[in-house]
Amino acid sequence: MRLALLAFLAAGAALADNRVQDPGAPWPTNAEPPRAASMGGAHAAIATSNDALSVNPAGLSQSRRYHLEVDGLYDSKYPAQGVLASVVDSASTAAGTGLLFSRWASGQPSGRGEGWSLGAAYSGAVGQALFLGGETKFLRFHTPDGLVQKFAQDVGLLSRKGNFAWAAVVQNISTEKIPLFPLTGTAAVAWGSDADWHLAFDYKVDFSDTSHVKGKAALGGELLVGESLVLRSGATWDTTEKQWWLSAGLGILTEKGGLQLVWRRRVEGPYDQFFEAGLTIYLE
Repeated sequence: MRLALLAFLAAGAALADNRVQDPGAPWPTNAEPPRAASMGGAHAAIATSNDALSVNPAGLSQSRRYHLEVDGLYDSKYPAQGVLASVVDSASTAAGTGLLFSRWASGQPSGRGEGWSLGAAYSGAVGQALFLGGETKFLRFHTPDGLVQKFAQDVGLLSRKGNFAWAAVVQNISTEKIPLFPLTGTAAVAWGSDADWHLAFDYKVDFSDTSHVKGKAALGGELLVGESLVLRSGATWDTTEKQWWLSAGLGILTEKGGLQLVWRRRVEGPYDQFFEAGLTIYLE
């Protein structure tokens, strides 16, 4: 009984150590929407719909879309929960637009962060096969450093020629540092098309501490089987924390919408995994 009690207390202490500041903690800056998450985060060069609002706003103008999407994420260890609701419209006009609302909570009480954000995105063609996009966000989160109420800006470029695409994104631009929302830059390349398959690679840099720049590399792929099933997988390597993450996902497509399911797990270090699901409704 003493051993059982000791194990219980140790488990409680371990849980108390889970903070939203921890590397890889489930948080808006560490977790992507379902399609991107299932590909390990390798997505900036192929974002085409609601996923563009979190990854690269330039992707809104890539394809004709008028979609409503609701996503949910759950991690029992930290614990962490996230809910995202978004709508995009690149079918009504030449420019693409979108709105994203998200509600997040992650970490134990001593290191917890929770709150909501609202973003408005816009995108358009600025050259042959070249798209420019931006997203203006308002962040309102309670963090271990206090209440954050700030505006931030994302800017992205995306170019596609045939089956090859490249992208560059800068996120969380602000006049001052925002706790838990660091300034990041992403460079990405991808091959393939939405009608068949994709292979993508992203490299993301965290500039929150210019004397100790952090980086993440992501590789992911997806394959369309028939006309209604998409298989996805990916891997992420945190070059600073020396951590591997593996992802797997499934997409089910119909004429009216789609369902996405994701599982993502840390390979090295403390065990952690999260599950994510998304429902998309085609409004056009």
